[in-house]
Amino acid sequence: MLTLNEINEQPEKLKAVAKNYSKLSSDAVKLLKSGKFSEINFVGCGTSYNLSMGLSYQFKRFSKTPSNFFSGSEIAFGLTSLKSDSLLIGLSRSGESTETVLAMKKAKDEGIKTIGVTCEANSSITKTSDVPVVLNFVNERSVVMTQSFTSMAFFVSAMIRDLFAPEYLDDYLNTIPELSKSVLNDTRSFFDNANFAKFNHFVFLGYDEYFATSLEGVTKVTETSLSEVEAYQGLEYRHGPKSKVTDHTFICILSDEFLKEEEEKLAGEMKTLGARILNISKSRMKNVDNIIVDYNKNDFGDWFLRVIPAQIIGVKKAVERGLDPDNPKNLTKVVKL
Repeated sequence: MLTLNEINEQPEKLKAVAKNYSKLSSDAVKLLKSGKFSEINFVGCGTSYNLSMGLSYQFKRFSKTPSNFFSGSEIAFGLTSLKSDSLLIGLSRSGESTETVLAMKKAKDEGIKTIGVTCEANSSITKTSDVPVVLNFVNERSVVMTQSFTSMAFFVSAMIRDLFAPEYLDDYLNTIPELSKSVLNDTRSFFDNANFAKFNHFVFLGYDEYFATSLEGVTKVTETSLSEVEAYQGLEYRHGPKSKVTDHTFICILSDEFLKEEEEKLAGEMKTLGARILNISKSRMKNVDNIIVDYNKNDFGDWFLRVIPAQIIGVKKAVERGLDPDNPKNLTKVVKL
């Protein structure tokens, strides 16, 4: 199964990102340091939109420079305009997503500096970028993005630390690939031993970068298993959406240390309504299932690792439903208009 194999290869790919980081990042870092940009913005479509959101949150966490995230269509078709002294970072696995390429071209035509991050050399996004970055060791063949998401997320998250917290960079580059191994192993172990057949309603809850991860959870589980899937900011789930909770509901709480006490109360409340709760965070919650991401800082730098359980949920549920996650319904690897 291509998709599952590519999920399992993620620690190896993240290690390659760390090994090649200096060479891959040098021109992009130089451009980012070269001028006082009024904004650093991110653009992508589909999974790469969720990626753009998470990276924009990371950028704002470390920098005083404003940052926004956009879908390709917002820029390409004029729903928003970019400041002339801003910089746009485009993200596309294939480098060929039409709306993202059009957004990058429009920005460049308006004199806005651009950086394109992709996994395909000589793709359209590389030709519309002032500085292209190609992670050419990420060679996904499946339709669904898995290792390309985590690899591009890791690369840009590392670059943000390079720019604004260089004292943390080496530790980050060394820690994340090793941490991904434990997250992957713990996730596989949990789902190998969990009776998953009864669940048909999946919910992902988190804030800031972890909300971006939650949206990617929706994307992954939806496109592979065609299940009912939702994402909300954690405590917002009480305000209406909890009405749908039954004993067929599986809730993943991507807890952060700032709200852990309140999110633990939420977990208990949802459990009394019948849901099964999985906490994905750096510390355990009482009376629920836990996958521990033993990341040593409170800067949300593990945000993309927390999507690994969602990737596996999608594949596992697809197989249980007799679906082929390598050939998701109505989808193609690249969206070209």
